[in-house]
Amino acid sequence: MNDNYAYPLLEGLSDREVVVLVTFFQKVEEAYEKPDGVDRETFNHAYQQFRDVIPSKMEQKQLEKQFKERSGYDVYQVIKHAKQVDKNLKMNEA
Repeated sequence: MNDNYAYPLLEGLSDREVVVLVTFFQKVEEAYEKPDGVDRETFNHAYQQFRDVIPSKMEQKQLEKQFKERSGYDVYQVIKHAKQVDKNLKMNEA
């Protein structure tokens, strides 16, 4: 994990939209960093808001890839894990 990185953003986002993206990326971080992970429902809500702000799958994938390159955290794996568990999402770093 890289401790010093900036969240990936797109040009032209409103302040509210930036907050939605940052919140989503923070939930991904929590799944990796917090001892108990992140609440599944909280994560799913943040993910749904992320998808509402960035409806284009291509742009979503670009942001997820940039986030992984910068942070080392894999958004796709957290989303996949969220479909398999009922409670907290806790990712184990490899």
